[in-house]
Amino acid sequence: MKIEGVRIIDAHQDVFGDIKIQDGKIVEITEKKVSEDEFEKAQILFPGLIDPHVHFREPGFEYKEDIESGSRAALSHGVTGFFDMPNTNPPTFTREILKEKKQIAEKTSFANYAFYFGAGPDNQSEIEKVDQVPGTKLYLNTTTGNLRMDDENRWCEIFRIGKKVSLHAEGDTFERAVKNWLEEGSPCELHLCHASLRSEVELVRKVKQEKSLANKITMEVCPHHLFMTHKDREKHGAFCCMKPELATEDDLAAMWEGVLDGTIDMFATDHAPHTKEEKESEQTFYGIPGVETLFHLLFTEFLERGYNLKKFSAMTSHNIYEKFRIKDQKGLIKSGYDADLVLVDPNWSGAISADNFYSKCRWTPFAGRAIRGEIQKVYLAGEEVFDGENILSGQEGQALKF
Repeated sequence: MKIEGVRIIDAHQDVFGDIKIQDGKIVEITEKKVSEDEFEKAQILFPGLIDPHVHFREPGFEYKEDIESGSRAALSHGVTGFFDMPNTNPPTFTREILKEKKQIAEKTSFANYAFYFGAGPDNQSEIEKVDQVPGTKLYLNTTTGNLRMDDENRWCEIFRIGKKVSLHAEGDTFERAVKNWLEEGSPCELHLCHASLRSEVELVRKVKQEKSLANKITMEVCPHHLFMTHKDREKHGAFCCMKPELATEDDLAAMWEGVLDGTIDMFATDHAPHTKEEKESEQTFYGIPGVETLFHLLFTEFLERGYNLKKFSAMTSHNIYEKFRIKDQKGLIKSGYDADLVLVDPNWSGAISADNFYSKCRWTPFAGRAIRGEIQKVYLAGEEVFDGENILSGQEGQALKF
C-alpha cells in the first residue's frame, strides 16, 4: 500500500513525499520537491498520537466509559495508543487484577493499550514483581477513588522499588515528593502527571539542569491546563471541576513556556468521563473528557501560534514512546516502524462538538471552540481503521511492550 503526495511530519522531519507500507510496517519513504504553496496546502501525515493518561473506567464504572468506547473515541480522533490509570474498582493493586484488565482489552480495545499499576497501602511485593506497565501510579492528592497516600515514608519506599513512578501530586505536595526522591538518591525515574502550576514547571526545570537527573524526571500537561483558568471554572461550574483545579493566567502561561523550552515533555488528556447527571448533582466529580479533543485543540493552537509541528508530533507521540521506553517501533514515520498513522487536512476549519463523540461522555467544556484540521484517515499497523466518519475495524488494538 502507498500513501502518496503528502506532507510527512514527525519529531524529526517535515517533508513532502510518498510512503510505502507492507505487512503493517513502513518500508520506504520517497521525498519529492513541490512548490511552497503545494507544500503548505498538502494533507499532513502524522504518526498516531498516544495518550499517556486516560481513565477508561473499566472495571467498576462502565456506565461512564469502558475500554471499548474509550478506545473507539481515541481512534476516531487520531489517538492510536493509550495508558489507562489504576483507580478503577477494584483498583489495579495486584498482578491478577492487571491481568484481568489486559484480558478485557485483548477482546475489546480498538487502539493499542497499556495499564498503569497502582501504589496501594500494602502491595510492595506486587510493585516489585510487576512488569509490562508504563509505571507505578502514586496518588499524593485527592482524586477519584480512595487511593491517596499521605505517608512520606511510604512514598520513599515506592521510589526505591518502582522502576518508573508517576505522581498525582500538586503544588507543595509535588515539591515534598521531589525533595524525598532527591534525598533517596533519585532511585527511580519520576514522572509528574497533569502539571498545572508555574511552581511545578520551575522545579522540574531546575532539576533537569543537573545532567545526571535530566533524563530521570519527566512531565506532562493536559489541554485544559493550557487553555482554561479558574475563570472557566467559575463560568462552567462543575463541568470544569477537576484535579488539579484550573489555575491562573500566569500558571497557564508557564505551561506554554514549559512546552516551548522542553521542560514539559509530552501532552496527555487525563480523560475522565462522568455523566451529565453526576456533574449536575451536589456530589463532586472531578474531571472532564479529553481524548476526542486532544488533537484538534493542540494542532489548532500550534498553527495559530506558528509553532513547529515537529514539536507537536514529538509531544503527542515520539517523546512518550521514548520516555516510557516502549519497545514497539512506533512514534516516527521511518522505515521499519509500525504504520500507525493519521492523515489530516490542515485546510479544514470547524468547531468542537460532542455530537460526534464515540465516548459515552457526550459533553465537553470546549464545545463550540473553533478548530482546524480534519482527520481524514487513521491507520493501525497499516490498516485503515477510520475513514473520517466511521470506524472500519474490529478490536485490533495490541498491548504495548515495555
